[in-house]
Parts: sequence; C-alpha cells; structure tokens
Amino acid sequence: MDHYSSLKRLIDSDVECHFFDSLESTSSYLSSLPYSPITQICVTREQTQGKGQHGREWLSQKDGSILLSIGQKFGSDTNLSGLSLVVGLAIIKALEKECKVDGFKIKWPNDIYFREAKLAGILLENNIQEGSQSVIIGVGVNYHLDQEMNCDNPWIDLSKICKKIPGIHELTASIINSILSMSSHFKLNGLSDLLLQWDQYDMLKGAKLKSIELGRSFEGEVQGISDQGALKVLTKNGTRELYSSKNIEYI
Repeated sequence: MDHYSSLKRLIDSDVECHFFDSLESTSSYLSSLPYSPITQICVTREQTQGKGQHGREWLSQKDGSILLSIGQKFGSDTNLSGLSLVVGLAIIKALEKECKVDGFKIKWPNDIYFREAKLAGILLENNIQEGSQSVIIGVGVNYHLDQEMNCDNPWIDLSKICKKIPGIHELTASIINSILSMSSHFKLNGLSDLLLQWDQYDMLKGAKLKSIELGRSFEGEVQGISDQGALKVLTKNGTRELYSSKNIEYI
C-alpha cells in the first residue's frame, strides 16, 4: 500500500512485511501464516479485536495507536523468560530517541508507563514449529487517542508527552528496528544488558504486593528482577521469584 511505502523503506532488516488499514489482530494474522524461518512483521492502522494480557482486549482507535506484531524464531533451548522485558526496553529506547523525553518505566512484565499512566503494552505468544520456538511479539503504543476513549485504567498517549510528536511511520519503524536489534542480542546474551539498566526503568521496585501460589497467599516487597526475568519479592520467609502477574495484587 502507498500509505506504508515510506515505513517499509525505514525498516533496517531483511524481513517479510504485511501492512493493513484494518485488521482484527496483528498477532492473530501472523499466527495464521504458514511457517517461515524469516522474521515476519504485521502493521495495521486499526485493530478491531486487539489482544491484551490474560485474555483482555487491547483498546485502540484508527491511527491513534501504533499497532504491530513481529514473528521471530528462537532456538528450542532458548529461555524466553524475560523477553517481554527486553522488548519493553527496546520500545523505551526508541521512544527516548525519537521523542527526546525521559521518564518511561517498565511495569513488570509487559507494560510501559509514563507518570503512573499506561502508554504501551506487550503480548508474547509462542509455540514450537519445525523444531524451533516461534514467538509472536504483539505491541500497542498509544500515539494520539481520542479523549473520550473509555478505559478502566489510567492511560496516556505520546501527544500528551512529547513537545513535538514524531511522525507515526518514523516512530513505528524506529520501534521495530529497536526490537529486532535487541531481540537478536537477547538470543546471544540473554538479559545481561537489561539487568545493568533495570533499576533505571523499574516501576515496581519497593512496591508491596499480595500473591497466591499453590492456593496459598503471601505478601512481600518487590526487590527487582532475577537473571531469568522473574519478579523478585522479599517475603517474611525469604525471597520468592514470580513468573506471572496473573495472581498479583498491589497493596
């Protein structure tokens, strides 16, 4: 499509690109494609059935959000714990570069916040194909949304953060290139770089939480992340490592 011609020229890597004006879900679209060893990217101006974490819906408006998914292959022995954190850091690095703004934070394990309001979300889906792990990285970034968008949680978009909002194609390409670069580094080095920078972007350090594990609840204080990307929580019985946010309540 002509609308996306400039975007495709800005993407660094040799990838397979799919562009749409409207689509139910970029992640669902990539999931429907036959297996390919090549990295696949899907970008759309509008998503009618966007996917959020734990089965929730990701709300968006046409041209109001950056909506994309990236399909990549990882070795069957690669530990993918923490990949969503690497993707989050990659998005923040692109936003810092293009928007000339600091203060973005990662809310473990898959959200990006600015001033206590949600700016972006990440959803990872993976399965085994042809002996490798096939991972679809879904990304939604609030770009310039209608003030009347009805959402239960506090949200913010880039138009309220940036003095001058970057062009949507340039910013989309910058985010894609950053994710491709940092996920390739992750394949070789795991979370090593992220761990060195985590405190700077950690939204939850010091937060108090309650969680349920094996039917029993406990409370603790967030201490950071482990070298596998788990949330480290200090409890009265020692440190626990959590790998899912599903049963967490912040208190």
